[in-house]
Amino acid sequence: MSPRNFLALGSVAALATGIGARPVAAQAICSAPHSSPTLGGGNSIGTLPAGTGWVMLSALSLTTRSAFDSRGDRRALLADGRFRVSSAYLSAGVGLAPGVDIWGQVPFHSMRYVDVGGERSRTGIGDARFALRLSPDLVGLQAPIALRIGLKIPGSTFPVDATVIPLTEGQRDVETSLESGRTFSNSAYYVMGWVGYRWRGTNTAADRKPGDEVFVHTAVGTAIGGTRVELGADVLRGRTPRQLGFGVPAAHREMFQLVPTVTRKIGVGDFEVTGVIPAVGRNLPTGPGVAIGYRIGWDRRRPQMPGPDGFGPPQ
Repeated sequence: MSPRNFLALGSVAALATGIGARPVAAQAICSAPHSSPTLGGGNSIGTLPAGTGWVMLSALSLTTRSAFDSRGDRRALLADGRFRVSSAYLSAGVGLAPGVDIWGQVPFHSMRYVDVGGERSRTGIGDARFALRLSPDLVGLQAPIALRIGLKIPGSTFPVDATVIPLTEGQRDVETSLESGRTFSNSAYYVMGWVGYRWRGTNTAADRKPGDEVFVHTAVGTAIGGTRVELGADVLRGRTPRQLGFGVPAAHREMFQLVPTVTRKIGVGDFEVTGVIPAVGRNLPTGPGVAIGYRIGWDRRRPQMPGPDGFGPPQ
């Protein structure tokens, strides 16, 4: 799997406490990776070998003038509002032992919301994310499956002032997912995917508990002339959130979006361009996003493109 999902563009979204519901709405950014699989050289999903790893610097740009409302219709932000996000992500992964690796990501956001009533902006650290991944290699077995356990921690204080843009969602989340994928013998094609569940904590500053979420990702890809091309799709469905102790069914989140990615080796690392194209949803923004990233790994040899011997970080 391309490291662009370590950047988690599958779920980059302006969230909120009411995007577009007021002339100046409190916004937040979700930079969560739904998952973080790595397809290894053994034609299946796998963890990083002990002592190997990678580091990646990525940049994201997203602008939206509309959002999916509670019925799934595209609705312009009130008062001709526009929400813009520019973010930088520092991500890294390290193999600790056979069948065990860890991953971490820290984002820095610059957010700006403008409407006829004025402008609001804020910059700072967003939600930091960490994960532990386990594969059957841990017990000396090989199988195309991996378990991921992740934790999200707010990187900034959540403001109680509704006119101040939050940089985080304000609560801790825990998630787990099962991941699998496979390249095909004598072929440069591959398929992959994962399904997971996110337990969402309570934002005590806002007295709000977002609904737990189920997430799914599928992707197909191939190599064309030394360039990896992948088309992915994300599905997100949330449960009813609670505000001030009361359930708010109309505020649950849903999303289906396409996530195309192009990767090519440049210099000592891999350069990636990823798009995020929301198709349908509820209570999430409609604006597309684009990200670029550059990853450098350390190992005895460079990562390989898809083929009979697999692809991704070397085994």
